[in-house]
Amino acid sequence: MSVYQEIDSYKKINVILIFIIMFIFFYCFFLPYLNFGLQSSCEGLPLAYCKSRGLTRAFSQILRLHFHEAIAYNPFSVKIFCFFFFQLIARFLINWIISFPLFKKVLIFDVSISVIFFLFCFYNLILPY
Repeated sequence: MSVYQEIDSYKKINVILIFIIMFIFFYCFFLPYLNFGLQSSCEGLPLAYCKSRGLTRAFSQILRLHFHEAIAYNPFSVKIFCFFFFQLIARFLINWIISFPLFKKVLIFDVSISVIFFLFCFYNLILPY
């Protein structure tokens, strides 16, 4: 596979990620106006057993700039939302700036920063209390 094909594949993956993240944001934003919602599989359990409970409602509040309400739904929501928002911006920027001479450096930098930021934002959900 040539470098140009690799760049093209990388751009396609970024576009797919952009659409997935934007779908998540649109779903969360319009959730209060929809007549259906997805029931949490751990509804009724304490937060210690289900650390992801309320994330959709929290994202909905963050998109409306109601951060206190978001934290009430899930105390980890702002950090997790920041990860997805950062990834959305990064995907747009990377697709815009990527070129042949920079490809390998951008790829290594992107993967490294994304993994570190993922661990920082999701460590509360990954590690037990």
